[in-house]
Amino acid sequence: MEEPIIQTVLEKPLFTPQYLNVEYLFGKIVEFTKPIVDFITNPETWTVVGFTAGFLVVFCVAIIIYSMVRIFELRVDEKAEIDRKIEEAAQKEKEKNRNENPKWKYILTMMQSSNESDWRVAVMEADSMLEEVLREKGLIGDGVSDLLESAKDNGYRSIQDAWDGHLVRNQIAHQGSDFPFSQVEARRVIKLFQNFFEELGVI
Repeated sequence: MEEPIIQTVLEKPLFTPQYLNVEYLFGKIVEFTKPIVDFITNPETWTVVGFTAGFLVVFCVAIIIYSMVRIFELRVDEKAEIDRKIEEAAQKEKEKNRNENPKWKYILTMMQSSNESDWRVAVMEADSMLEEVLREKGLIGDGVSDLLESAKDNGYRSIQDAWDGHLVRNQIAHQGSDFPFSQVEARRVIKLFQNFFEELGVI
């Protein structure tokens, strides 16, 4: 009884080693990779890839162009902001220099007075300051009128303002209290002198 059983066991292997079969393994590999190879070698695949790549290129170029335009706009805005700050700084510096000029500061102080005689003094002092400035610029003349006449050929834009201010000074000097003079008129005359002084850069 025992011999047939042993013989049956020996004739029938315990397992079939199909997973160790080389042909089987390569067959599985081919079976797994075939869809990938078919996908890669399919012309339609490369058409889709080409279309997608083209779309991405156009999209990237559009982003680059947009970025360059935005950078340019930001630089323009930044330059405008810098120019504005420079102008503000220059204006503050001009205001500072004006306040630091002792004679001009004195003239402005006189203009703050409520006394008419102080306004007249302010105009007289402004005219005196005008003479000093013109002489410092190298102009020659016996008085302010001669100096202004010499300055006409120098291309000053505000030369007429200086003339008008000087003429009012002459009226104050010659007519005295008979010349009617309000604070509004005094401020207007001082502004005429100021225009010329600012152009010359002395205030």
